[in-house]
Amino acid sequence: MEEKRYSPSGTLALGILAIFLPVIGLITGIIAIIFANRSLKTTEDTEAIKALYLGGRVCAIIGLCYQGLFVLYLIFIIALAISMPY
Repeated sequence: MEEKRYSPSGTLALGILAIFLPVIGLITGIIAIIFANRSLKTTEDTEAIKALYLGGRVCAIIGLCYQGLFVLYLIFIIALAISMPY
């Protein structure tokens, strides 16, 4: 059975969206990493196409780190707001 190949430009776009979209970037980042990993395992394309997959994966990882810090910041702000006396 043939593995499904994903679009390299789509993977890159999802990775870039992971950087710029708050909270939704978590979902797009995870999807971009999954697409890139599956496609890199099965593809025998040129180096330029592999570079697009790698670029998407790197952007997704950066986006996930950024989104994780953003979520921690929100939790910190909510905890401060709850603990402050009125």
